[in-house]
Amino acid sequence: MPDEIPEWALPAAIGALATAGIVALALYYRRVRARKKLDAAIGAVAYDMLKNVLVPNGMGGQIHVNYLLLTERGLLVLDLFDVPGAIFGGDQMIEWTSIGRKRRFTFPNPQHVLYDRMAAVKLLAGDVPVDGRLTFTLRAEFPKGKPRGVMRIDDITDEYPVVDRSRGNIIAAFADVWQNVKEHAEPNPLA
Repeated sequence: MPDEIPEWALPAAIGALATAGIVALALYYRRVRARKKLDAAIGAVAYDMLKNVLVPNGMGGQIHVNYLLLTERGLLVLDLFDVPGAIFGGDQMIEWTSIGRKRRFTFPNPQHVLYDRMAAVKLLAGDVPVDGRLTFTLRAEFPKGKPRGVMRIDDITDEYPVVDRSRGNIIAAFADVWQNVKEHAEPNPLA
């Protein structure tokens, strides 16, 4: 058995590590760009936005909110889902199903948690309207129709108008409520 390492082994190992590092970096930046694109699409309908925050739930605890937006219509709670495949779900179903090319899985009906999040925000918002949507990325399809409160990210500007941030009257109308929400919202350290 030879005790020496071949001359080509060290350069090959360095090349393999460099290639793996470049691929990992490229995948990381791809995810960052995709997330920024999602945030921009969501932010287009908002004068201001809070992301991944904890708000008081009214029972001494807190509840996580993915996105909380100040829109022309009031406050909007968005839960974002990146679930690939055909989604089958309904208002009365306990679990929804995703069927993709390589796998099938179920997940709990997300409507109930959305309603809890909306109720927590409503406690802070008073008379200002609070709406909520379960928002899926473009990787999801709904062949049997979308349940109540569900939209894809490409539908957001169909349901909510793109805001003109130069118009301050909407922000002024909701300023006190939005300031109260911002004061009570805390960044979620686990997000």
